[in-house]
Amino acid sequence: MSQTKTKLWYLENFNLFKELDMKTVMELSQNSHMSQSRKNQVIFFPESSNDTVYLLKEGKVKISRLSEDGQGVTLQIIGPGEIFGESGLMGQDHHDNMAETIEPAVICAINKVDFMDFLDRTPKLNRAVNQLIGNRIRKIEAHIEDLVFYDSRQRILLFLERHVENFGTYLTDLWEVRPFLTHQEIGEITATSRQTVNQILNDLKRDGIIDFSRQYLWLKDRNRLKSLLPV
Repeated sequence: MSQTKTKLWYLENFNLFKELDMKTVMELSQNSHMSQSRKNQVIFFPESSNDTVYLLKEGKVKISRLSEDGQGVTLQIIGPGEIFGESGLMGQDHHDNMAETIEPAVICAINKVDFMDFLDRTPKLNRAVNQLIGNRIRKIEAHIEDLVFYDSRQRILLFLERHVENFGTYLTDLWEVRPFLTHQEIGEITATSRQTVNQILNDLKRDGIIDFSRQYLWLKDRNRLKSLLPV
């Protein structure tokens, strides 16, 4: 399969573009660049030029911000079917955050000006993008509230529930996420030390609520996990 056909296939099957006519999808394809990114590849840095919108077809990307002491704080994990780098659509010329893959990914990049032109000409797409951005802002606000109001154990419990909700697959009698994150990555999301993450996950494993390795997370008793979440 050629790269052009592959890129067109990805765009046709991208959730945001499901209702677009083929002519518009082909125009998007001609104005976009598809690339495969390795794990831990930085897509953009803070203060870099904000002139591109990214469409994530495969893999996961973490959006993080560096604190004054240089520590990374993960704001959100982006999954397939989502866009990122969208702050340029709101007039922001430079990125505030950093985007980095946490597993191999397939990403389509579209020039911001071209994408804004598509939004102006396609009201359905415009509404869908605005809704997606609104949902993302609400998720980031909820995440910041978690960091402010809850202790480390509560933050990790909330992270597990939301991670399964966003990326989990229901099997016969459990929820599975593949691949799972490292304890360091979970620590960056929950503002918790790697040692504390390790202890809490192992406590949950011992209690029969989860099982995990670097390759997978199994949530074996979701109802019990939910009963432990802060009200």
